[in-house]
Amino acid sequence: MQCGVENAETTESLERVGKKGSLIIDIGMTAGCLLGDYLLSSTILIFLLCMYLILRILFTSIEKNFALFMLLIPNVGIMIIQLGGLSVPILNVLISVALLKLLLTFVHLPLEKTSMFIIGLFIVYEWSHMFIYSVHAIILLMSWSAAVLYASLFLIYSKTVYNHFLVVTYFIAGVCLSTVYGILDFMDRYGSLFNNNATIRFHGGAGDANYYSMYILMAMFCILYIVNRETKKLTKVVLPILFVCLLAFGFLSLSRMFLLVGTLLCGMLLIHILFSLKRRKRLFTFMTSVASLIVLVAIYFSEKIRSNMELLFSRFTDFIDDPAALTSNRNLLAEQYMELFTSNPLQMMFGMGIQDYHIRSGIYLETHNILLELLVVWGIVGVFVFAIFLLLYFKESRSFIKKPRTNLIGWLPLLCIGASFMSINAMSNESFFLLLLFTIKHLYEFD
Repeated sequence: MQCGVENAETTESLERVGKKGSLIIDIGMTAGCLLGDYLLSSTILIFLLCMYLILRILFTSIEKNFALFMLLIPNVGIMIIQLGGLSVPILNVLISVALLKLLLTFVHLPLEKTSMFIIGLFIVYEWSHMFIYSVHAIILLMSWSAAVLYASLFLIYSKTVYNHFLVVTYFIAGVCLSTVYGILDFMDRYGSLFNNNATIRFHGGAGDANYYSMYILMAMFCILYIVNRETKKLTKVVLPILFVCLLAFGFLSLSRMFLLVGTLLCGMLLIHILFSLKRRKRLFTFMTSVASLIVLVAIYFSEKIRSNMELLFSRFTDFIDDPAALTSNRNLLAEQYMELFTSNPLQMMFGMGIQDYHIRSGIYLETHNILLELLVVWGIVGVFVFAIFLLLYFKESRSFIKKPRTNLIGWLPLLCIGASFMSINAMSNESFFLLLLFTIKHLYEFD
């Protein structure tokens, strides 16, 4: 009996070592190729990374495939290969490969008819607009459909096998890698991380400062998930430092969204911890350590922090009398798209489809608002279809947990992307549905 217990413990220990080993290899290979590509200006490394990731997807478990995607999403702006003059996002290629593998797995699994019907309805509704699409838009439609189908099938598959701790770890590592890439890029371009120009914004490997700041906020709140579980002394020291570092680079993005959303959600977090001290002692200790580090950093870098904060606030105060400049013309976009939405009764009911809608509309800029985007691209009917699809994600995410419960801290990443996508593009990006799935599962996994 004792021998059996020892064998079980040995097996579990080997599995942990294996997971750590694969995590180190994945991060090391991804970081080496992306940073090497930048430092050496060698496209061969990007192709090498693409081949490595395809092999990893084909020969590792399906749950690790999803974790790999969460490692890559914060770096999607730099993960592009050039093929015959075309820019092909690596993430799109990998999703297609992972979908094929997942479909082959589903051949041997019992189908959940209701769930499959809702998933099919949502995808078919978007495909119903293909008759007004160009060839380019139809190609985008196929890539978009692959992302939606992959995320949805993985949602069903993950009811039996899913390791949220692994996925969170990969995502935080991805944000850190994106930050390191951004440091190299910023130092190369400007010679310093600090500048006196509000238009020069830190964006990491995300390609856009607003997306990068959203990933930063998500990673900060995901750190709380690890804090809630880890007991190692080294982890207790490293995580507060990492939290403060992410916070600092979030401010370097000079994102008004980061300031507004981050302040609101962090305020809610602190209030929640203070009113539940008995259950949240570990988080209270962590936030106390974070606060102490912030004070020390503020004292040491007081001048640079003051200068950066002035730049950030100038993005509000300099345009206080000019709503268009204050919102980066988002209010004008909203007016144009609302006029377009109400101009045609048929389009108001069924929308114009999501692929290249900004070009077909003649406005040439996307809505930068997820609610307006829903109305314009799918109409009133499509909004209800999407709502049913979204409810499926919540239902399936909680169905494998014996006693599903939620709390405010678990909601934070989902609230973060919900608020952030009110000012940036959302559903036309393949990564949107992966992030949606990740944050909804986080909601039920936190406790």
